[in-house]
Amino acid sequence: MLRTPSLKGLMEAISDKYDVPHDKIGKVFKKCKKGILVNMDDNIVKHYSNEDTFQLQIEEAGPSYKLTLTEI
Repeated sequence: MLRTPSLKGLMEAISDKYDVPHDKIGKVFKKCKKGILVNMDDNIVKHYSNEDTFQLQIEEAGPSYKLTLTEI
């Protein structure tokens, strides 16, 4: 669960749960059911509730990680 409903809070929660270094997380994307890929920001994170379900994909992109949350 997010401590704060923001992109930073999401990145901290993912970092804690999956042992991904917080300072190495680069971009965070959301892929909707229609396949559209969107760069996430605080406003997008605030509009989701605890019941929303995502599949998380973590990819190495050079020195950082790219996170993609896909709606299920």
